[in-house]
Amino acid sequence: MPLFRGFRGKKGSKLTKILVIVLAVTFVGGLLYTGTVIVTNPTQAGEIMATVNGRAITRAAFEQGYTNAVLSEYQYTGRVLPETIGPIRAAVFDQYITTLLITEAMEKAKIRVSSKEVEEEFKRQQEAFPSKEEFQLALAGSFMTEDQFKDLIKDRLMIEKLFDRVQEGVTVSEDEIKQAYTDETGNPAEGEEFEEARAELEARLLAQAKENALIMWLEDLRNEADIRILDPELNALVKLQEGDYEGAVLDYESAIELDPDNAFLHIGLAQAHTLNEDMESAISALKEAVALRPEDPYTRVLLGVAYREHGSNELAVEEFKMAAEYGETDILLQVRLESLIRTVGTEEDVKEQQARIEEVRALLEEQEQSRESQEQSEEGADDSQDQADN
Repeated sequence: MPLFRGFRGKKGSKLTKILVIVLAVTFVGGLLYTGTVIVTNPTQAGEIMATVNGRAITRAAFEQGYTNAVLSEYQYTGRVLPETIGPIRAAVFDQYITTLLITEAMEKAKIRVSSKEVEEEFKRQQEAFPSKEEFQLALAGSFMTEDQFKDLIKDRLMIEKLFDRVQEGVTVSEDEIKQAYTDETGNPAEGEEFEEARAELEARLLAQAKENALIMWLEDLRNEADIRILDPELNALVKLQEGDYEGAVLDYESAIELDPDNAFLHIGLAQAHTLNEDMESAISALKEAVALRPEDPYTRVLLGVAYREHGSNELAVEEFKMAAEYGETDILLQVRLESLIRTVGTEEDVKEQQARIEEVRALLEEQEQSRESQEQSEEGADDSQDQADN
């Protein structure tokens, strides 16, 4: 059962996503609005990766936020592909920028939250659970104490107050309501059916207008911000997003000079080379990544795909087969590899991979049956113990 049960908001809402992102970075990255990990004097903050209006993002805080993001990705998908590491790090960096800008805006607006408000919200969240015991289990599962959860509540309430202030005065006109009704139904905005639909339509349009106002406000903050990137990898990630692939290559090369054994930097370099349509250099970078992570099947898949795009089918098949060997019981990977091998391998290669898939499926089924049998045995033992106790 998740914490903040009453805080889901409209599904897919950008407003909700912004608030959740800020809260995630705020807590996990160590940036409480009264804290110091990021918003500090640079001389006391350790290595600085970037500054936002003079406020530092330290490597320690950034890596902590990144680690949490990777764990979340793993919990959600069951795997973290090497080619997603760069985009995840870029997203975390973007979230830190947003957090710092909102923090600064709250300070300028002098947003305050009383301890009474925090306690009331804490009580509301606690009462949303069937029992205090389950609430405590949820806290433990989130690796939080009550005090830390209250800090998170305080941050959330402060952000909500700031957002409410930004959205003050946002309205929806009668003409907008009528136009939306006509657009959605194809009927003129009049009569009993229109009147019945008016309240819901107006509420929906107003929520969207408020969300748009907040997004525009955040964009203005970012456009006006003095953002300085001091870390070559972050510079490379930003340049990839901007389409400056040659610049990204140079920055990745600078990052690799500082950390030559980081396979993910070589993968990022390969992505930059690929986007810059330089497959030979991309292959060279991926070979370095494989040398650093020889037993990682997904890195070998990337190298195999690069060989295929370069027309080196035999080398591609070799990498795909190595990926299958190291992939062991990863059935999704094995099925994907069958598809890839079909594009470059022989019929014998395909049959060999199909046989591997059947072996993996049989092994997984055997493991599942063994697990179910074990659970039934444990349940039977528990029942016997209950009867003996009675």
